Amino acid sequence: MKEFHILLLAFAFPFVLLAQPPFNPNCDGERYLEEVFPDEPIMTTEKFGTNITIDGATQDLFMDIFQPAGDVADERPVIIYSFGGSYIGGDRSATHDICKKMAKKGFVTAAIDYRIYDKNLPPFGPFPDSLNMMEVVIKAVGDTKAAVRHLRKDAATDNEYRIDINWVFAGGYSSGSINSLHAAMLQEDEVPDFLKTVYDENGGFEGDTDLAGDSNMDYPSSIQGVVNYYGGLNRGIWIDENDPPFISIHGDQDGTVPYGHGDARILIFPIVSIDGSAVLHPIADDLGIKNEFITVPGGGHGLFADMWYDSMEVRTARFLTEIMCGELTSVDESTQSIASNAFPNPSSELIKVVLKGNHSNYKALITNQLGQIVFQSNNLDFYGFEINKSEIGSGIFFLNIVFDDKNIQPVYHKIVFK
Repeated sequence: MKEFHILLLAFAFPFVLLAQPPFNPNCDGERYLEEVFPDEPIMTTEKFGTNITIDGATQDLFMDIFQPAGDVADERPVIIYSFGGSYIGGDRSATHDICKKMAKKGFVTAAIDYRIYDKNLPPFGPFPDSLNMMEVVIKAVGDTKAAVRHLRKDAATDNEYRIDINWVFAGGYSSGSINSLHAAMLQEDEVPDFLKTVYDENGGFEGDTDLAGDSNMDYPSSIQGVVNYYGGLNRGIWIDENDPPFISIHGDQDGTVPYGHGDARILIFPIVSIDGSAVLHPIADDLGIKNEFITVPGGGHGLFADMWYDSMEVRTARFLTEIMCGELTSVDESTQSIASNAFPNPSSELIKVVLKGNHSNYKALITNQLGQIVFQSNNLDFYGFEINKSEIGSGIFFLNIVFDDKNIQPVYHKIVFK
């Protein structure tokens, strides 16, 4: 009888998930926004699939699952995070920090493996071409979908992680975000003809990453929201009105994954055309999809992450909470904007930066047009500071100010020294 109910639930899932999901029952105005579970999250590692890499090796795929310590609630949303590394490097431990941060807020989180390019790179082998890398992405997206199915299967069977199957989010950094966006947005009827053979050779549109003797293939891989940290879609036109909400942060000087439309690069080599965050969000706006876009002026590929980490975490938590719990009201009032001015600007010698109103301590970082850091400090006067041309040189620069109080929005200015 248990098997019958599980089978019935598996077939019912796709229909339930197509409708607007109910709000998460644990929404209380604090959980998911604040670190309500401050102790170290509980980590469990388990295998969620096995598959063949592009070089023909067999790879076991694991996920590290983080649960809030001391949490007794049922039906908890899950965020599946994928690491970055241009599909040639990286591992799941790179997302442990954000997994732990979000678990302390009440999410279940999972840092996952996915297959990357494992053939020899120059000087020991040829540089991968665009079709090679597209096949790698297809394999990686299939692994992401398998991770989603694996967690939904747990919810329908052992229920070890007490996951709300209505709220499965995916995200990551760079290539990890590319995986998540494609897993969430690309539909089977949108696959270009020239890639259909590659999909067929990799198990079809869902992929064939699975566990022998413990299959999750009957469970849906749908995703209800995406956290995109400097990633993109191969084609922005793949977004349609039925796609899930997404939040992005992207530097406008990104030379690896383009901020707008351009070529994604490995090292300095262009690999494949891609639409970055600045292309995706106007499309989402036109289609009425809930979305949020944070531009980092002067930001290179993730070079701003340390300075903007707190803002990324806070804005992500608020965005996902609004999806699950409805628009925030009283919590919105805690978000502050600080008035600031930078003058004279342009300048030939000195620019003064003035901050007005009550605020916390803050950090300042200045990058050039290449995204390189030319100035940073966290020992600055409460009311403002001065920037000397002699310290950073001539040209166009981007000033970012991030406050210790996470509820104060970052400030940025474009500054010019003649």
